[in-house]
Amino acid sequence: QEQIAALEASLQQARARDVTPAPGFHAHLGMLYAEVGKGDQVRQQFETEKTLFPESAPYMDFLMRNFEK
Repeated sequence: QEQIAALEASLQQARARDVTPAPGFHAHLGMLYAEVGKGDQVRQQFETEKTLFPESAPYMDFLMRNFEK
């Protein structure tokens, strides 16, 4: 929960400065949400990662398939 809170705070700061988070940021946040069972946030973070960094799509799809199992 502490890591999620820290990443969410970093995300808010990045948005306030109109900065795109680094590649993998949303994927990492999604994985943390998966650990605490927040399925909707997992999917949202993985989709955001795919949108911002299209080259991550195959891996994000892989993670989503595994999460759904």
